[in-house]
Amino acid sequence: METRQPQQETHVMLHEGKLASGEDQFYCPTCGRRLLLQWPPNYKKTVLEPGDEYAMHSAGKGGLQMGTAHISQEPELSADDDRRLSQWTAWLDNLDFSGLTGPAN
Repeated sequence: METRQPQQETHVMLHEGKLASGEDQFYCPTCGRRLLLQWPPNYKKTVLEPGDEYAMHSAGKGGLQMGTAHISQEPELSADDDRRLSQWTAWLDNLDFSGLTGPAN
């Protein structure tokens, strides 16, 4: 059963351009949020102006639209799934992980 969260305001950010550093600059005309994004493999987000930090922000560039992730509950396993996984859960239950990660800090 999916639980509903209170509806958050959604703002659409605009791509203002690419800086000489290679970072893309985005701006939210609704609340003034401004940020720089550097893409993988060295991903980095720099918030220049926070704007409305409680609003969900989405943005797009070159036909690609970024938005928020939608999270729902895990699907329930069928009896067949449960039977197939039971051998693995039994195996995991019998493993001794103590000492494998080194001394506790």
